[in-house]
Amino acid sequence: MCSCFTSRWLTVGLLAGGLAGCALYHARPLPTHPDLQPALMPLRVDVSKINLPGLQPHPFDPAKGLDGTDVAILAVVNDPALKTARAAAHAGEAQAFVAGMLPGPQLSYSLDHPQGQAPLYVNGYSAGIAYDLSALVEHSAANAAARAGAKQVDLDLLWQEWQVAQQARLQYLDCLNNRRKLELLENLQQGMQSRYQAEQHAYATGNLSSADLGLELAALQNVQILVVSTAAARNTSCHALSEILGLQPDVVLNLAPNDDPVQLPTEGQITAALAKLPERRPDLLALQYGYQSQDEEVWRAVLAQFPGIGFGVNRAQDTSDVHTVGFSVSLNFPFLSGGAAAVHAAEATRDALWQQYQQRLNEAVSEVHLIRTDLAVLDRELDQMQTAAADSRQMLTGAQAAYARSDLTAPAYYDLTTAALGHRLTMLDLQTQRRQLRIALETLLGLPAEDLMHPVSETQK
Repeated sequence: MCSCFTSRWLTVGLLAGGLAGCALYHARPLPTHPDLQPALMPLRVDVSKINLPGLQPHPFDPAKGLDGTDVAILAVVNDPALKTARAAAHAGEAQAFVAGMLPGPQLSYSLDHPQGQAPLYVNGYSAGIAYDLSALVEHSAANAAARAGAKQVDLDLLWQEWQVAQQARLQYLDCLNNRRKLELLENLQQGMQSRYQAEQHAYATGNLSSADLGLELAALQNVQILVVSTAAARNTSCHALSEILGLQPDVVLNLAPNDDPVQLPTEGQITAALAKLPERRPDLLALQYGYQSQDEEVWRAVLAQFPGIGFGVNRAQDTSDVHTVGFSVSLNFPFLSGGAAAVHAAEATRDALWQQYQQRLNEAVSEVHLIRTDLAVLDRELDQMQTAAADSRQMLTGAQAAYARSDLTAPAYYDLTTAALGHRLTMLDLQTQRRQLRIALETLLGLPAEDLMHPVSETQK
């Protein structure tokens, strides 16, 4: 009776101990509708928790219009793709945590109940606990690899946030530029449309030739084509901006123009930033941690070649009520079953990561050089355009006066007006491109310097 009672309580204890470390299942049904915001809501954003290059304390008030910094902040907070990336990063950190845990011991229990035997026979049982001691040898390397992997996941997420913020700024500039161009073109179209209606009346009364009317119609149609194409470009860029901000497509954004002069980093700043790039770019830091994690995996594979030792203790009682206590030892020889191959495979993966890191460094230098070259070309074009801007304005002023005196035909006047407008539209495009290249350069170099904060606790090192 005593042995049966003991075995029952041992079984209950084993079950209770196993269930104590288990997590419970919680159902989470899939969503049934989009969760895009129907409007810009007032938000309280702690910019100290948003790690973007050069982000300073910034008042956020959508009622006053969104500037480039506002859209960057909103994109980091609301972008649907980033929300997905954060969920994936959380899963990656959880997997890294599990990978660094020690394996649990192995518990065993068996019960033998005699059948049709004399009353002198009792229930036999065997209970034991065993542990693979080789796990302790590899644990330090496994834990270090897991910590480095968790940091890599988090820094990859930070780099993605930088990319999303950059894309939001680019879309902001595109949307704002296309709105400005469309406003200028629509104003010209409206004036030409009114003039064309007056010319139609003059043609009907015999005061205008069909050739002159046809020229005016052709000029009006050319402007209408520009209006349609610019409106399509505005719709595309503004829709892309709403999408990255997590807003419904029909939300009309109130964008505040930012016409402050674009300050580019000096050659010395660019050279210094390139030298410190491995210390500041999140993607490079993530690759460093990834390489560190794989290096630990190489060391772990080396340790795994040593003979594995398992040790166990057991207690038993046979059906004749004989009690025994014993132990077991097991040996495993990995070097006889491909241990060296596992080391070579881990080293090959580490070599691939080394090459990936070198490639990323090379690409960063090449991309920065390309942007610097493009900026030099843009600056020359802008200088030429600004030099010609005064002549263009003077020519347009003279054409307006001549047209008002009837010394200039309507087709000739609109040709000059369209040319002047084309000059202004080109200026807007070049200025927008310059701002966009500045944003790309800022992100590539991580300028200005900032501390890279991430959720991984420094106390876990």
